[in-house]
Amino acid sequence: MENHSTFSKLNNIFKIEITFLIDLVAVAGFFTMSDPFSHLIILIPLLIAGTTASMSSSVFNNLYDMDIDLKMRRVSTRRTEISDHKKRYAALMVLLLLISIVVSILFLNVVSMVFILAGFASYAFLYTMILKRRTEWNIVIGGIAGSFPALAGSSAVYGFPSIASIFVAVMVFLWTPTHFWALAIKYREDYMDAGIPMLPATSGLPAARKAIFVNSLILIVFMALPVYFIWMENGLLFRIFAIPLGLLLFIPSMVYYLKESTEKEYRKLFSYSNSFLTIALILVVASTF
Repeated sequence: MENHSTFSKLNNIFKIEITFLIDLVAVAGFFTMSDPFSHLIILIPLLIAGTTASMSSSVFNNLYDMDIDLKMRRVSTRRTEISDHKKRYAALMVLLLLISIVVSILFLNVVSMVFILAGFASYAFLYTMILKRRTEWNIVIGGIAGSFPALAGSSAVYGFPSIASIFVAVMVFLWTPTHFWALAIKYREDYMDAGIPMLPATSGLPAARKAIFVNSLILIVFMALPVYFIWMENGLLFRIFAIPLGLLLFIPSMVYYLKESTEKEYRKLFSYSNSFLTIALILVVASTF
């Protein structure tokens, strides 16, 4: 029980689950390049640099948002931990970022390092400091933070992103609003109490349901592009499953929109969205074999 509590605390502070997805996006970007197996050793510094940068930005987010997050039941526990050890976590945040920079300088190229740091900056500064408290578009624009790892992973091989990695980056960008709004519906009262203009809290459930449906529609149209265009050298497996995978999100979002479903159904959609992205990224990697 104590081990579970320790992991839960670390997961809340460093957002390990998000970091895992970030790393998977980077790996998918890496495998979009031709002959990636000749450069597998690069994955080690890529994942170290990406993981430490992601965790550093998560700690920054926790430190910066202590004032509003203490008002949110979902995250109040981890904020108490952060507020009790602010200096310790601030030092750890700096250390993690420095490790990312040093590893990138020593073992990666400049372009890959720039994309990794862009991912950190877009989450820490663009989303956390600028957008989150000011606009309903916070998670839409701020979602770009999850796209940079695909470009970093691709650029780590030859110093430039592939067309396929750009596709992966845009896919992650389009996936983010459906994913986050589905969760925000459940916790909309928390966002209202904290004064955060998250769409379900400020515009209400009908508007949130419509936005999720429209965003999921855009996503599945985008997912159909690889079916008609050769977007990577060995992308047949992804092209076969691209549209069926997109339907995993589109069908429930359409049904929930038409039924005017409540937060319980959208909690399921949040789980579906996790499965969608994980499977999509695995298919990108598997398409290389």
